[in-house]
Amino acid sequence: MNAEHARCIPCSFLCLDCRHGWDGTYDIDMIVDERDRIAPVYHLDGRQSPRCPACQSHQIHVARRWRIRPPG
Repeated sequence: MNAEHARCIPCSFLCLDCRHGWDGTYDIDMIVDERDRIAPVYHLDGRQSPRCPACQSHQIHVARRWRIRPPG
């Protein structure tokens, strides 16, 4: 698996399980797996992310910052 650092960008995140929303700046690496599929991998503080800080789910919607408004 090859990886290339793409950039650091501010993002908004929304958990699809519990609907928690938050903002963060994540490092994004683009990987190519053994089947030549390209996928983004997000990292925060050295660990693979995103994961919902409220419920720990990996079912996350990622958008440019300020595009997601948590339900309220």
